[in-house]
Amino acid sequence: MKTFLCVFLVILIFISSCTSQSDKNFKKFTLQGEIIGQDSGIILIKYAPDTALICDTAKIKNGKFVFTGKIFEPTRADLYGGNNLNTVVVYLEPRKMKISLSRDRFKECKMTGSKTQNDFDLLNKLQGSFYERLSKLREKLFNIDDSIKNSKNDSTKILLKKKAEEIDKQWSLPRKKIDSIQLKFVLENPKSYLTPIYLLILESNEVISLDSTKSIFNGLDNSLKKSRSGKYIIEDIRKKENVRIGAQAHDFKALDLNQQTVTLSQFKGKNIVLLDFWASWCVPCRESIPHLKTIYKRYNPKGFEVISVSEDENKKAWIDAIKQDSTAMWYHILATEKRTDKPSQMFNDDISKIYFVQSVPTQILIDKNGKIIYRHVGFSKESEELLDKQISQIFDK
Repeated sequence: MKTFLCVFLVILIFISSCTSQSDKNFKKFTLQGEIIGQDSGIILIKYAPDTALICDTAKIKNGKFVFTGKIFEPTRADLYGGNNLNTVVVYLEPRKMKISLSRDRFKECKMTGSKTQNDFDLLNKLQGSFYERLSKLREKLFNIDDSIKNSKNDSTKILLKKKAEEIDKQWSLPRKKIDSIQLKFVLENPKSYLTPIYLLILESNEVISLDSTKSIFNGLDNSLKKSRSGKYIIEDIRKKENVRIGAQAHDFKALDLNQQTVTLSQFKGKNIVLLDFWASWCVPCRESIPHLKTIYKRYNPKGFEVISVSEDENKKAWIDAIKQDSTAMWYHILATEKRTDKPSQMFNDDISKIYFVQSVPTQILIDKNGKIIYRHVGFSKESEELLDKQISQIFDK
């Protein structure tokens, strides 16, 4: 099962600021709306046509409202009418559009005048049931995790962990269905504005390889290559080239759990190193710990080292998780750690940024020559087997 660090949200925020002013040709949009079951009140819209987020309101008169503004390409917007039932994501285009909403059922809206919205509705229809399934499984997993933490009975904990493993197996099927739906859409719609956005999601979660990303991107319409998300993909590809399998791993410097300096270069020529990017709040990350402890105990005497790189901002939660999981035998560092005496400076290099880690768990295996020989995002029984195979090929020859 994979835990994504709000990849979709991060992408949307980033692409709102990666196009220069000179590339932009803003045009007016008009969104005329009606709300069935509500004659008056206020409705809010939020969108980012540029680097700044715009929040605008419109008065509802006799069930009608109008928004106007300027955008230079199809733009995601959030409509909000006062609570979670009255909220929906739509895609604006620089033209006249209409939307029909029903009070307390915003997500069932009907919108015309935006082809991007039509594509978005189609994807939601295809993916909806699978996302609902994932949501239910995630809720069950969080409940089990809470029960494990609160239980003092070892037998109960074992049973709960087995239930978590069963849910993990159930997770992979709907997740793969969503990935296949998104990939099919990307391949079949080289002119849709949504295509580069979902291409980013697929490559960020490493559903597709870097070479596949480059191949698909090269086949996109030129206007999409020049879009905000298109420019993000170009930058993404450049960064991934530097951390792909076969590339020389970048050195870093950090303070570990015991305030001792750790660098990657200190292991060069001596050890195989696994960089394990995780977080205390990441359930799949914590599920991977028992297997990681097993291979550490087996191969550490032969020259295998683990450096766990945490995304935690809460230092106490990080330390508590290490104690709970009994993993203090290997190295622990934070991805970033600011100095308390000089907040503008950091003790640690931005290690997640160096290795272009966009979601956790991510594991990167580095050989004695300092080259990346394995990289995987997410956790599953299959990923454990892949890591086992890589390490055994080195130590069990």
